[in-house]
Amino acid sequence: MYPPKTTLRDHPALTIAGGPSWPPVWVHSKTKPIKKLYGEVGVFTGTILHDDIPTALFIRMVIDETAYMGYLGVNDAVFCYQLNKFLQHHIGRTIAEIAHLDISFTL
Repeated sequence: MYPPKTTLRDHPALTIAGGPSWPPVWVHSKTKPIKKLYGEVGVFTGTILHDDIPTALFIRMVIDETAYMGYLGVNDAVFCYQLNKFLQHHIGRTIAEIAHLDISFTL
């Protein structure tokens, strides 16, 4: 029997302020006021790994030809790096598809 699948949506290392960081709040900062979206929307376009914050992964998506960025709080720097590398292979998929990816290998 195989262990249960762990998806991005329910991975225990994706936390911020004691709660889950998935899905991120999506921010488009080039408008005034700043526009925010919520939920598993849009198409995944990439990630940004910040050198100074090893447990922060910024993810990018586009919806209706507008780019947004979200922040994923990660409680482990190694997992953050693994997730960044893994997600690079899924650019172009919807955020909903990304949420369902099996990332059990990171446990």
